[in-house]
Amino acid sequence: MAGIQKRVRLSGTTTYVVRWYAADGTERSKGGFRTRKDAKAFAAKADAETLTGMDFDPGKGKMLFRDAAAIWLESRRADTRNNAENHRYALAPAATRRGDGKTLGIDAVFGGYPLNKITREYIQAWVNRLTEAGKKPSTVRHAFRTVRMVLEQAVVDGRLPKSPAEYIKLPTETGTNGGQVGVVVDRAQFLTPAQVSAVVAATPWPYNVLVHVAAWAGLRAAELGGLTIANVELPEPPLNPNVPTKPGTLRVEQAARAKGAAIEYGPLKTKQSYRRVPLTAETTDLLRDYLAEHPRSNEPTAPLFPGTTLTRPRTTGVPTTTAAPGAANAGGEEVPPKATAKARARRQADALAALTVEDAEKRLVLDWSTPLRHATFYKAVYRPAVLRANRLTPSAKLDPDQSFHSLRHTYASLCLAAGIRPIDIAELMGHRDVKTTLTVYAHLINTDDHTGNMTALGALAAPAQDPSYSNVIPLHG
Repeated sequence: MAGIQKRVRLSGTTTYVVRWYAADGTERSKGGFRTRKDAKAFAAKADAETLTGMDFDPGKGKMLFRDAAAIWLESRRADTRNNAENHRYALAPAATRRGDGKTLGIDAVFGGYPLNKITREYIQAWVNRLTEAGKKPSTVRHAFRTVRMVLEQAVVDGRLPKSPAEYIKLPTETGTNGGQVGVVVDRAQFLTPAQVSAVVAATPWPYNVLVHVAAWAGLRAAELGGLTIANVELPEPPLNPNVPTKPGTLRVEQAARAKGAAIEYGPLKTKQSYRRVPLTAETTDLLRDYLAEHPRSNEPTAPLFPGTTLTRPRTTGVPTTTAAPGAANAGGEEVPPKATAKARARRQADALAALTVEDAEKRLVLDWSTPLRHATFYKAVYRPAVLRANRLTPSAKLDPDQSFHSLRHTYASLCLAAGIRPIDIAELMGHRDVKTTLTVYAHLINTDDHTGNMTALGALAAPAQDPSYSNVIPLHG
């Protein structure tokens, strides 16, 4: 049991020191208690922790959160999926973050704090600030989970007696379908075939092919980036033009993810993500034509879709004038004093969307030796293409903020409309199980029309024909 020692300082003041043996047998001590009551309370706590096998050293709690996070990240090096990279980005130094990540990011808020100074109230206040800043519920929850995991490991490592990341009220992710998390209820997330065609037509080559494949094969963005020439299986076209083309297949075997400045291939999200996806005849023909133009189509390991960068627009010969903040520029538009990253991205998308498809294609510098970086593709190609599609095809009426992932949702909705069973859709999309499919897309499944089922059931009630009344006339020799 813990012991308490009384100490009288030269000044005459009395303090108490608690000495005890931790779970690993080492002797520990903590002083500075002004009353015996406080010392007894700590001694009881130390005894309880020893009995439960906890090995908590109060001195270890002085470690900064930033240092504990680095230890936690190192322990997750074996995670070869993009989870570790996402956590590394979330925990990056505040100075390297953009926008409000410099003030609301994990390192900015917690990095310089000792672990034992972080309280539940402090964490809750941070979550509230993220929510008030307009962050999506999923973004807030992901950031909080990272903080919680760092603190939980600090408990396991004996740096904290318990985690302060408990009883935190988080923003709720709900849908209108019974309040279930993960249900996609936004109609804008499901494009019609005509809308898909409009986006494809507004996207410069070769990424118009990628957009088509995303909508008609349902691959995730990282899976599309992970495709190589060897992953495309196309049957020989039929000699008879009146015979329909046999469907091709995409083998989904790896994902492309950003690792700093490089793009690397890695494992897929789940074991169910490894799959073969059959293609429609139109998609098969489109890929066959695309491979005919692909400069490395005879190299199995070459990326199917190339990496890209944007060239700067050509100079017009007219000198550029810089307007003062708040003043109007040469185009008559007010120059904002300090544009946010989101506003700058929107301006870039608007400027690129104003180009013709041909001019947009000329701005792309393709690297056929490097997998596609999705973030670059989204900002430089896809988002402007959505805006351009609305300009070129006003009837499309696409959401200006249409996400690329909505093409995957579109594939699911098209499969359901075609009558494909949910269990088959789950396999085609690489879902963990059919429950995921039914949860996310349950509201798209028509459960009110039972005509086909009842017709089949009613057919069983029809009387079977007596063989003796056959209308077949036997022939006798």
